[in-house]
Amino acid sequence: MVTLRPLVEKNDPNAQFLIGMLYEAGNGVPQAQAIAASWYRKATEQHHLIAQPFVGVLYYFGTGVKRDYKKGALWLQAPADNGNHQAQFYLGSMYAEGNGVNKDDSKAIAWLTQAFTQKNTSTMGMLATLLFSRKQTEQDLIDSYVWSHLASEYDAVQAMTSARVLIEKYCNEAQGKAAKKVNSEWKKKWETVPNK
Repeated sequence: MVTLRPLVEKNDPNAQFLIGMLYEAGNGVPQAQAIAASWYRKATEQHHLIAQPFVGVLYYFGTGVKRDYKKGALWLQAPADNGNHQAQFYLGSMYAEGNGVNKDDSKAIAWLTQAFTQKNTSTMGMLATLLFSRKQTEQDLIDSYVWSHLASEYDAVQAMTSARVLIEKYCNEAQGKAAKKVNSEWKKKWETVPNK
């Protein structure tokens, strides 16, 4: 904290962001979510891209700030556009539920798919459910099979809650075979991608 103070006095956004992290975690300072949010916002006012999803998530959950999904969506948009998988996940879930944005399953699926391709396991079950529930095409059914199986393999919590067994029942033999092939392709691709 002592080394960050001179930088904060110079209005350094990286120092502001780091102080926010210290207060959020209670590392070397008392844990204080409202103070963390204040420091994150100061960093975002200077366009600190890493701080922006932190502020968006704080508004999403109402941690240290009053819950405000619209503000959360605003703060998540730029990082999501720039490839931040966590921002993409939260923005996708907001479109899925209609929290802070107009409910739009197509946008939800698009954002969740972008996060999924970066091995964000949180997205897999939600993506599978959205695709399965809309079932507009045969590909939706195949993709929901793939995402539900990958969710259960890569995330212990989703393994307990996955709809994979139900989704399997709706697939014919050819769809199941196609899904298993895609599933295998994703696993091979991810062998070289570290967990997010």
